[in-house]
Amino acid sequence: MFIDVSKNLKELSKFFPENLYVVGGYVRNKIIGLESGDVDICSSVDLEELTKRLSNSKFSVKVKNLRLGTVLISVGDESFEYTAFRTEEYSEDGSHFPIKVSKTESLEKDALRRDFTINSIYYNVNKDECVDICHGIVDIKDKIIRANVDANKLFGDDAERILRMVRIAGELGFNIEKNTLNGAKKNIEKLKNLENNRKYLELEKILNSDRRYKSLNTNLKKTLRLLNDLCVWESFGLKVKKLKFHNVYKTDTRIFGFLIDVVDNEKPSDIKTFLEDFLKNQFGLTNAMTNKVTNLLMGYYDAISKMNNKEYFEKYYDFWADIYPLLACKSKRLQNRYNFFYQYIQTHKQ
Repeated sequence: MFIDVSKNLKELSKFFPENLYVVGGYVRNKIIGLESGDVDICSSVDLEELTKRLSNSKFSVKVKNLRLGTVLISVGDESFEYTAFRTEEYSEDGSHFPIKVSKTESLEKDALRRDFTINSIYYNVNKDECVDICHGIVDIKDKIIRANVDANKLFGDDAERILRMVRIAGELGFNIEKNTLNGAKKNIEKLKNLENNRKYLELEKILNSDRRYKSLNTNLKKTLRLLNDLCVWESFGLKVKKLKFHNVYKTDTRIFGFLIDVVDNEKPSDIKTFLEDFLKNQFGLTNAMTNKVTNLLMGYYDAISKMNNKEYFEKYYDFWADIYPLLACKSKRLQNRYNFFYQYIQTHKQ
């Protein structure tokens, strides 16, 4: 199977008589017929030897993660993320980061440390051929996400893979193989051990998963239903096991619609305190970002409670541009009422 790669990547492969491979989402997407911006490459060559080989070439090398052996190889406005073949060992808490990384000469061992079969297809740039150790091409054709090793170990090692699985299913419209889904369910509690910011970033991608590839007709409702079926929300510090989603589908900035749905499901007695705690302790947002998002959402809830116009805009004038579209989800009448007063303020420079 031939996969198109750039001229620069072809030139780079000449420095690797051992063979240079593209792997991961780029290969998967090319097989599906989708574009992909990130190009992950690998070979058996370690970083010291790599740097030596490229020292007098047009390619520059910059260390990205020394512990994982990841560097960025750049030429002009094009870059490739490179890692040498490796194996990984993890703790039992599922907290994403390996506790031990070891170099290996084996492509097969490198393939087995990856997550899903569809992400474990290698393209040999030197020979223009696919190397498919885990039979990912068949799963791509069948539109299935399958763990490339025992699913219980896959998710037990790194619980972030659960959220990544949901995101990929949402982006591509793929189904999840039964044993893979069961392995995810068994390790849901380990999501609590992920860094909060990692949970936030994956969740935000999930909420926009149906927008990733415009050529695919994917369904956000199906994706969010999967999160409910997996019972992930307790790992986000929520009391409810399943969320009823309404506003997330109606908002352009879906994280705001999601947060409104969270509040409406949890029904906290003090919305402001709840939001501040959730954004800091579950999403890992900075104080400045927490204050900004909390003020925006409180502007939504204070409008619903019909706060006096003058008092309202003394508090929320600077946030109105972001509050305005959210109110349309609840009541266009309320939206128009406050917007009329906002326009009055602007017209009269008050």
